[in-house]
Amino acid sequence: MQSRITRLRKSLGVASKALHNAGSLKQQMWMQTLTYRGDNRAWKPEHISRYLDALRKWHYAKTGSKTVRYAWVAELQDRGVIHYHIVVWLEGGLTPPKGDRPWSRKDRAGLKLWEPPMWPHGMTRRDKAYCPVAYLMKYVSKVGQKTIGGFPHGARIHGCGGLSETGRACRRWVLWPSYVQANASVQDRFRPAPGGGYVNAETGELLLSDFAPTGGGFHSFIRVRRGPRRIEPCGPFSWLPEIKDAQ
Repeated sequence: MQSRITRLRKSLGVASKALHNAGSLKQQMWMQTLTYRGDNRAWKPEHISRYLDALRKWHYAKTGSKTVRYAWVAELQDRGVIHYHIVVWLEGGLTPPKGDRPWSRKDRAGLKLWEPPMWPHGMTRRDKAYCPVAYLMKYVSKVGQKTIGGFPHGARIHGCGGLSETGRACRRWVLWPSYVQANASVQDRFRPAPGGGYVNAETGELLLSDFAPTGGGFHSFIRVRRGPRRIEPCGPFSWLPEIKDAQ
């Protein structure tokens, strides 16, 4: 459980900063809160995905682009029902529609068409966000204070979209264990290897953990090796091509 919370903090923290920094000084950030009318029996795992699909459809209707920068985190209300907090970064003074109301677009002939609400499952709230990263991390801290076991079975508790290749690479590196981070740049393609450790999908290099569990479960560990640490003093993010070229 604790490892899931730690992964949430790392992933959402890096992603939200990258999404914010990818926009212009004139970008506007909006917060949307999606709440269910009833209890968790009304929840379905595809509801949040369908909302995000509708958000991309709206963005395409307004801008011609389906790429939307967003990040979200799930939270348990005091009554024990899941709801979602979403931050959207938009350019050009756009304002997203409230999720529980129909929204309009124009067809090829210029006629107005009405689309159904993006969130037909209950209530929504929409506010401007002036500190979007802090807003998201506030709710991440609340997840840590509550039991993740209270979420409906199979529920995702965070996500993001619209990251650049650089943003995805940085988030991937942050989520690796320390023994991989110490031997990899953000551009490497390490992934979990069968039988343990991480393998570079491009070179086949295998990195094994310095520790192994003792006995059953993963509650205690013992050092079984001392692997090399090849990381450069300037850090892995300086290995990005655009940063190298600027040096």
